[in-house]
Amino acid sequence: MHRERKYKRYSRRNPTYMPGQRRAGSLALIALAVSTTAVGVMQICAAEPTPSQQVSATAPMNCAALMSRQFAHTTLASAAVVSAGAFKSPSPELAGPPADFSKLPAFCRVVGSIHPRSDSDIRFELWLPIYGWNGKFAQTGNGGAAGSIVYSSLADPLGRGYAVANTDTGHQGGMGDFSWALEHPAKLVDYADRAVHELTIVGKAITAAAYGSPPVKSFWVGCSTGGRQGLMEAERYPQDYDAIVAGAPASNWVPLMSLAISIQRNLGGHDGLGFDKLAVLQNAAIAKCSGADGAKDRIIGEPSQCTFDPGTLQCRSGVTKECLTAPEVAAARRIYAGVVTKSGQVLIPGTGPGSEPLWAAYASPQFSIGTSYFRNVVIQDPKWDPSAFNVDVDVAMAQKADGGATAAMNPDLRSFIGHGGKLITYHGTTDGLIPYGNSLNYYRSVVSKLGQAKAADSVRFFPVSGMGHCSGGEGAFVVDWLGALEHWVNTGKAPDTLQGAHPVMPPGPPGMPQPMSTGFTRPICAYPSSPKYRGTGDARDAKNFSCTSP
Repeated sequence: MHRERKYKRYSRRNPTYMPGQRRAGSLALIALAVSTTAVGVMQICAAEPTPSQQVSATAPMNCAALMSRQFAHTTLASAAVVSAGAFKSPSPELAGPPADFSKLPAFCRVVGSIHPRSDSDIRFELWLPIYGWNGKFAQTGNGGAAGSIVYSSLADPLGRGYAVANTDTGHQGGMGDFSWALEHPAKLVDYADRAVHELTIVGKAITAAAYGSPPVKSFWVGCSTGGRQGLMEAERYPQDYDAIVAGAPASNWVPLMSLAISIQRNLGGHDGLGFDKLAVLQNAAIAKCSGADGAKDRIIGEPSQCTFDPGTLQCRSGVTKECLTAPEVAAARRIYAGVVTKSGQVLIPGTGPGSEPLWAAYASPQFSIGTSYFRNVVIQDPKWDPSAFNVDVDVAMAQKADGGATAAMNPDLRSFIGHGGKLITYHGTTDGLIPYGNSLNYYRSVVSKLGQAKAADSVRFFPVSGMGHCSGGEGAFVVDWLGALEHWVNTGKAPDTLQGAHPVMPPGPPGMPQPMSTGFTRPICAYPSSPKYRGTGDARDAKNFSCTSP
């Protein structure tokens, strides 16, 4: 309860504010930018369950009978069988391509809500395979501010035989919206970590009731906010999961929300960077820094080795196209720098070269998540103007108000790995929403805390060269992360190299950088190794690359 009280500090009530107000509308640009924030990696990693996963050959339960069972502070709204291929999502996908539900097996769809506090309403769905349960429980993550069930994230684990759950984290709203948090400290704690933990307990209990035995293993898979949720589980509830995939984690929360505001403030306007210049920046950065892997491609592998300076694009006299004005150069440099205090302390690095088009998401009304967070959680004034943001003052205020509730940067994973826990983290090197450098810093802190040998037995970090936020981008972004985790747990052999693919992509929105017209594969190498072209053979084929240490 102490964390809930901290959220009430700095309260500035506004009598004209109406809780529940929502911004409407969507942009193709935002769909491109935040699609995988919502759905994570599941919809691009579908795989058929192997025979060894099929441990149940008969109908495991009377699905409707679950309604007569009691579970701690939980209300079940329904439990009904969905025939194979018959599921229709009750709400449209927030962004990105929808999952193919037509290939789903028959399952028991459990819908309910958990109420650990009087102001808690943690809605969830748990999907239980009617046939072929693999004996495992999984929970999938959310994106941004959450606020809805991510139906598409449930499809792939269900197809593999998992009992799989997802939650709205205790509120309803858009991915960039924190208006629900104003004067609701319990809901903020639910969002921070309680909802996921509570669903873990309840989800396992319902699964055990359905099949007559508890899950033998429990896995977590999520990206973005889902990555933060996964790290939070490993750090705070180390017994909840046996293995975790935490992609592009939004772990350094308050500095990340500050970065969102910084990017928003530096785009558009008289002194800001024009939206039409984002592609100009990206193409120039790629031209300068791609090819370090030895192949002629558009992939930037390691942003820290890229010396691209936006000043090289400053317009010369009489030139106005495909160049930047002096104020635009300054704005771009501020974004690349990240969140920096007056004393020079970097609270979070900026997103690297090649990530520029995704910056536009933070400047949109639909995903101005940093502004919404500071308005409703920190300042508690829905009319607060982000132009008033002061790094040295407001970050300290936010960290005090937050009390560390949303941060997942604790490198001490000894309790998690002490019971055999396995952790895979990954991050696209050209992620324009959450800096790749933040995940790199966290992984290094884990190695420093645990020691190289212990970390190597239990933790793997995979930089994905040229990938954007959770997927997309120039790189080989289709990776079976859940399959890699399963193989690690089943064999005890830690993964060092995974297979990545860049599929043939449909054209993007007009005016945005267009995807590559041909597909290719690349190895995805565990840090500190990176893929290098061997110099011969088709550069579109992963077999002609090797993972090379620096």
